[in-house]
Parts: sequence; structure tokens; C-alpha cells
Amino acid sequence: MSGRGNLLNLFNKKTRSSEISSSSEYYENDCGFNIHHSTSSGEFHRLPKDNIGSDLLKTIKNMDTSVGRGRAQFVQTFKSNETNLGKRKDDTSSIQSKDTINNESTSSLENSKVHNDEFFPNVVHGSKGSSVILSCNYIELKTDENKGVYQYEVRFFPAVDSVHLRIKYLNEHMDKIGGTKTFDGASLYLPILLENQMTVLVSKSMDTEVEIRILFKKKEPFKNCLHLYNILFDRIMKTLNYVRFDRKQFDPSCPKIIPQAKLEVWPGYVTAVDELEGGLMLCCDVSHRILCQRTVLDMLIDIYKKNINSYQDLVKKTLIGNIVITRYNNRTYKISEVCFNESPQSIFHTKTGPTSYVQYYTKYHNINIKDINQPLLLSIKKARGTPEDTENIEFRLVPELCYLTGLRDDIRSNNKLMREIATYTRVTPNQRKLALDKFYDNVSNTPAAREILDRWGLALFRNLNNLKGRQLDSEQIYFGKKVVTAGQNAEFSKDAVKNEMLEAIHLNNWIIIHFKTDLRAAISLLDNMKQCCRPLGMNISKPKIISLDHDRINEFIDALRRNIVMETQIVVCICPNSRDDRYSAIKKICCLELPVPSQVINAKTLCNETKNRSVVQKILLQMNCKMGGSLWTVKIPFKSVMICGIDSYHDPSNRGNSVAAFVASLNASYTQWYSKAVIQTKSEEIVNGLTSSFEAALNSYKKRNGCLPESVIIYRDGVGDGQLSTCSRYEIPQFASICDNRIKLTFIVVQKRVNTRIFSGSANQLDNPLPGTLVDEHITRAHMYDFFLVSQLVRQGTVSPTHFIVLQDDAKYGPDIIQKLSYKLCFLYYNWSGTIRIPACCMYAHKLAYLIGQSIQRNVADSLSMKLFYL
Repeated sequence: MSGRGNLLNLFNKKTRSSEISSSSEYYENDCGFNIHHSTSSGEFHRLPKDNIGSDLLKTIKNMDTSVGRGRAQFVQTFKSNETNLGKRKDDTSSIQSKDTINNESTSSLENSKVHNDEFFPNVVHGSKGSSVILSCNYIELKTDENKGVYQYEVRFFPAVDSVHLRIKYLNEHMDKIGGTKTFDGASLYLPILLENQMTVLVSKSMDTEVEIRILFKKKEPFKNCLHLYNILFDRIMKTLNYVRFDRKQFDPSCPKIIPQAKLEVWPGYVTAVDELEGGLMLCCDVSHRILCQRTVLDMLIDIYKKNINSYQDLVKKTLIGNIVITRYNNRTYKISEVCFNESPQSIFHTKTGPTSYVQYYTKYHNINIKDINQPLLLSIKKARGTPEDTENIEFRLVPELCYLTGLRDDIRSNNKLMREIATYTRVTPNQRKLALDKFYDNVSNTPAAREILDRWGLALFRNLNNLKGRQLDSEQIYFGKKVVTAGQNAEFSKDAVKNEMLEAIHLNNWIIIHFKTDLRAAISLLDNMKQCCRPLGMNISKPKIISLDHDRINEFIDALRRNIVMETQIVVCICPNSRDDRYSAIKKICCLELPVPSQVINAKTLCNETKNRSVVQKILLQMNCKMGGSLWTVKIPFKSVMICGIDSYHDPSNRGNSVAAFVASLNASYTQWYSKAVIQTKSEEIVNGLTSSFEAALNSYKKRNGCLPESVIIYRDGVGDGQLSTCSRYEIPQFASICDNRIKLTFIVVQKRVNTRIFSGSANQLDNPLPGTLVDEHITRAHMYDFFLVSQLVRQGTVSPTHFIVLQDDAKYGPDIIQKLSYKLCFLYYNWSGTIRIPACCMYAHKLAYLIGQSIQRNVADSLSMKLFYL
């Protein structure tokens, strides 16, 4: 077997060559492979039991694998056993084999772990709130007690250099080791336990006999086999003829066509196997992929016709960072560059000699390229291997054969088209249940798919997964002079515009800049502001109005530089249309050169007289926040606690640096925030420079309150499961070094891009759960302190819960306090009079990182501090 079918690429080329060239002394000293102890096939040599686990640790630690998909990452999960963040929430050993050898071989690995009682609490279930019955999109996986994932080490005598020959020799004995295996030339994984601890087999070559020694190492627990199980489901989807996009699988046989926009929507699934508190489960969620029916070449021609002078720049801006599919092989590629100096006539080298792209596609795909002068698309993928010898793989693609996938900016800006797309992609809870049932039936009724599971002792078990969740109490919203109840729906939009703000900033010195044709919009804005300000407790003086003769970026920049003074409270720019370059120029002036809050308004939003009042009300609320005011708050009974939020932004085209943003609360009502942004290297998620950001935030807190906080709670957004360990080892120590023993630290990871879906109601009529719904058992991780929270109200489609993972809790708040606090913070984002998916501190950090990365990053220092100008 080759490629992903092999599953296990335990060694790269260097490791293989070094192992193969080892001296015979190594074999003699290696327990279990001593030539003098070898006998004929089937003779059993017993090893010291305590050596099995230690030998396994040495072998796993010394393996040098690439961390990617498929085989190498499967083994990497075994290597990372000692640094696993989790611990079981109940100390059960049901997944371990009852066999004595299995228990003893795994005990040494488990005993090598050092658990911190504070990090791995014994009780992680909360109790506050009323009990509710829920269901979810999980399917249980039943395992055969007689099967599992058994690890063996294989050696050849005499040594065989060729991995291909090793696999060939082992395949000659499939009748003795079973028809299902995973073997890379050194390590063997079987779903069955062989009769003897060491099995000796003999293969015959042309001139000699080759002895194969298979030594049993241990039975892998479920947590080490998750990647294998996920690969099995990738194989299952392949048998069902699904096409893979990243980690999702889509059905190309039944697309939904949108003829007006020449788009098609592919339905599909995203699946993931994990060991949860309720056992081994498969998460299965509905997904969709948008494909353009027009080729990339058609788009290039349209761009060329519209703007010849800046054709290349527009093409790069449109294509770079997007994903295309080539339908002749249904593979996807991310565009890294557009090669205008190359064409299908360009020559490249193959094993059979030099050839052109035209000749290649004619010979291997029977495709005749029509336009031989079109540029080529470049896609760069990192090869699997260790960082020091990793080489990038370059693919040259012909635009004529490529189709864009995903939602482009021009599609997102078309509200009518987005509504039509939403009719296919916005799936209700009942529709998700039907799709889940269809997936179960497809796998169960397909012999090839069912056989893949049977070989490894797995079977799907249909279950509605009745969950025990909890509904938190409704929150009280505190305005300037009134307290209102948010209610079950957690909405208070009408109250937000009828009550006085918690802290209103009066407008005494401010500027309005507009283009001369937008004078009517400026007057309408000013009139409505005067009418709306009184109920909000805000006084507005007459602004300085500047009318521009030309709609040019330089005109706005010059007007800002001439008129902004130290006393200016805020600048309002009314723009005739939406342009990213103009917006970026305004924000750079107002955030870097002449720091002052700014509000950019599209004149079209002020043209609808019937909606003007509600639009202006929201603009007034934003302006008050940007000047340092507060709109409302909720009761958070903490004393001397600072709450922080962290997030990062990555340039989608991978051309710019990443930006990390840090936000920290400064007052007891958690309505005033300190913020700082840090420029990082490209695509860097783990945040550097946190020490200086955290120190600056603590100094600001001390200056405001006269003392340092007793405790700090940090919400970290943007960290996936694969980065949790790195975050724990790298980011948390940066804060701990500052806190020392003076300040207690609580660190919580926030994951909003999860595939878990939670439903309320009966099996026949499912609905979205209400805001404040919590789940912290059954579908939570077996090795983590985590919970799911539904914090927002969704009237269309299905609500997505947010996943919270507590990595450290020095203050020992416990689950009830952390869960309640996380929900309360979802009320404090001032751009929405209701709840949002994540705590407000994370959303503020996201907004700051996005603003810096999208509009201000160029020619900016490595870090900058700013007020909340970015709402």
C-alpha cells in the first residue's frame, strides 16, 4: 500500500537510511531482536514485561516524522503522549485491554505523566441553571472487544534496505497476520492480536532467505488512534464518491445550481472522530461548497476588458489566496501567485524528458488547451518532512481548466445573491437531523464502507444522544438610569436606544467631512443626531463641516491633516461609496499620524428616509464608545480582577504579516479597555510579544485603580486543537513570568469554529436552544476541562455553540463561575444590543487585529497601542 493507504510514514529518508545502516551490534543489544535468541517460525521468546513500555517510549521519541495529514500525523499522536493536555474526567480503564501484557505495556507510559491537580480538576461539571434535555449531531462508535489497534515492531534479517521490498516480503504472510494492516517498513499496526509476543516469519528471495521478526509492543488506547479512525472515514467518503476540500467531503453528483450567478452549491459533510466523555463518537455536520461555473480564464478576460492599465494588479488581488478546483481530477489548489511570464507553451521537465503544458494535458488527460497565451497559476504546497529539509512543491495550473471555489468579495457584497445562496446553505436543525440520518444509512448500506469499519472493529450506532444541558438565568442590563431584563432571547435593542447610556460623552468639538454631492446626507445625519441624542443622555454641539470638491483620497487626507487639532473629539467622514483604499487611508491618518476617533459612513446608508433614524441611533452609540463612553453593563461581582482577550489576524493572500491583538479591562464594570497590537511573521498563530503587552496593560490598570489586580482571566481566541499544547507551553508561561506569585492566572481558550451542533425539542421537531444553554458533559472531551455555550439567538438556520477549554485556573473559580462569566461577557460588545458568540474582549481583540492587518499594517511599527477606535 502506498500514499494515504499506508497511513504510517514513521521515518523520513534520513531516519530510514540511518536505521538501515545500523550495525549488527544494535540488533544484538535491542531487546527482542537478538539473533542468538531467534528460533524457527512460531517459537516464542518471552521478554521482560517492564521493558516493553520503555522500549516503546524510546522508539516513539526517536521517530522523526512530519506533522501533516495521514500517516505521519497518526504516529505524531503517539509521540505527543507525554505532552497531552488532558486527563480523563473519570478514572476508567475500560479502553485498556484486559490482557496482562497490554496493561503492563501501557502502564509505564501512563505513569510517566505528571498531572497538576489545578490544571486537571476532578470535578468539571457545573450545577447552576435549570436542567434541559438536548440532542446533538454525534453518532456513537461501537468497538469490537476482540479487535483494536495493536502496535508491532518489525525487523528483517539480514537487513533489507528497500522499504518496497520490506512491504513485499511482509505481504507474503497476509494469511498469518490478517488481511488488514498498516505498515511503513518499520512499524506495523494490526486490528488483531497475534498469538505470540514475537512472531518469526521467513520469506524466500532469489538467493537467500529473509527472516521477519514481529515483536508486539502494546495495544493503543482510543486517544492514540483518533487520527487513524479519521483516516478510515476519509476512505469511507471516498468509497461514496465524495470530493475532499480541506477536511470536508462534498458530493459532486447532486449540485444545486444558481443559474443567474453561474454558481453551483455542492452539499457535503465534515466528520471528526474523538474520544469524548460519553465514549468514542463521530461528529458529523452538514457543509456546503460554492463553485463557480465559469473558468478562471473567463474571469481574467472580464478583468482585462474592464481595466487594461491595472490588469495584473487586479488579477492578483482577485485570485491570490483563493482555492480553485481542477475538474479533470477533482483536486483543489490554493493560488499563491499568478505567473504572467509563463503560458501553456512553457516547457517543464518530466521523467520522460521536457514537455509543454499543452502537450502534457493532451497526452495524459486528453484535454486540448484552447488559449495558449494565457498566464499560469502557481500553487505552492509544503512537502512533508522535518523543517530543515522541507522543500516546497510547486504546481503550475492552467486557468482554462480551473474553477474558483468559495465566496468571493463580489459575491458577499451582493445581498440578493447571498440570500439566494442562503436558501441552500442555511440548514435548520430538522434538516441537519435528516442529513445525519442519510449519512448513517449511506455508510450502513454500502458494503465497501461497512467493510472498512468492520476490519478495525468499529460500527456506527444510531442514537439521538439525549444530552443533559443547563439553561442559565436571564441577565439584567444596567443602563445609566434604568435596569432592564434581557429575557430568554437575550435581546434589548429597543431598550438600548430609549434609555440613557451608562456613560455619555458630549460632542463639543467634532468634524464632518463629506463630498459636495453628499451635502444632503450630511444634513440628514446632523438633523437625526440632534433628535436621537436626548433619549441617550448625550448633548451635541454644531460640528465643523468641510465640503470637498473632488472625490479623491488625497482630498480626504489633506482635509484631515488641516483640520484635526488636539481638542478634536471625533471625525466623521461621509464617503460617496465603499472603497477599501479610501477607508484604509482615513484609518491610517486617524490611528497613526493624528490619533483621533473616526467614524466612516457610506452616504448610501443615509439615503433611506424611513431607516435613517435607526441608522443614526446606532452611529451615535458607536461614536460614544469610540470617544471613551459606555453604553450598558451587566453585573459581574468580581473585585480586583482584570479580564483580557487575545486574537490574531492572518492575511488571506499570505502576502502580509500576521497581527496579534491584546485587550485588557481597566475598570470594575468591564466597559473600558486597554488594547495593543503586535505585528508577527506570516501565518503565525501563537502570539509572541505577550510579555510587553501584558506588562503595559497591568501598568495601565494600576494607574487607573491604584493597585494591581489580584487575578487575571484571559480568553484566548483562534487556537485550534492542534495548537493547545503549544499554547499551554509557550503563551501561558509568558503571562506566568509577569504574574509570578502576586497575581493568579486563569487561561481559557475560545473556539468558535466547531462542528458541534446542539438542538432542543423532541426527535420529530428540533429547534435551536435558547441563549445561555450550557453542555459540559457527554460530548465534552474526555481529557480536558471544557464546555459548550450557546450564547446568541438565531432565528434562521442552526445556532453554533462556542467551545471553551480551561487550560489553567490558578484562582480555582470552578466551572460555575467560569461558565456564568463567559456568558455575561457576551453581552458587553457595544456594536450589538444583544449577545454575540464569543466574549466581548475576544471580539474587541479580533476587531483590532483585523483593522491593523487589513488597513493599517503597512509602514507601521512592530507594536502600537490605541483606544477602541475600531468598533
